[in-house]
Amino acid sequence: MCSICDLRIDFGVDHPMSLDVAVETRRAVDAGLLPQLADSMDDGRLRLKAIDTLKAAQQRLEQTLSAEELPSLPDFFVLVIESRTWAFFRSTPTGFDPNCQPAPPNVTSDDKAARDAVIVTSELAMNEIVAGRLPFETALRERIIALDADETRHSALLNAWNGAYPEAGFSRFVCA
Repeated sequence: MCSICDLRIDFGVDHPMSLDVAVETRRAVDAGLLPQLADSMDDGRLRLKAIDTLKAAQQRLEQTLSAEELPSLPDFFVLVIESRTWAFFRSTPTGFDPNCQPAPPNVTSDDKAARDAVIVTSELAMNEIVAGRLPFETALRERIIALDADETRHSALLNAWNGAYPEAGFSRFVCA
């Protein structure tokens, strides 16, 4: 499993794209692309829900990436903006490393190659992606998620997430 920044780690870091994703998420809810938030939750419940969602995404990535693809995936973070929950994904030949202890992400460098790769998402968008109701590419195109990475890592992450959550042919049943 990935290191879902462990509940013990609070980076205290936001991402520069967080506000843009929040605004586009509200627009997508108003347009009917995303469902309304069912009810308001306290911060602890929001974080637990985000962790469950991120674990589901991690499992799907492990199941859909081949034995050759998984280890070549670059390290990346995912930020769920509502709860400020960070996850760090470091791939190994057998899955994502659950024991890694990442440093706080570098999200402000002017040099894209020096910044850490980060997927910025809302809980609403990631829930729809994980459920297979929203393809990753569509969420990216609608700007309800953001993928901040240099060209090489962007391409590798886009391919992996598009493979796990494709525009057509999504199946809840994946054989590992």
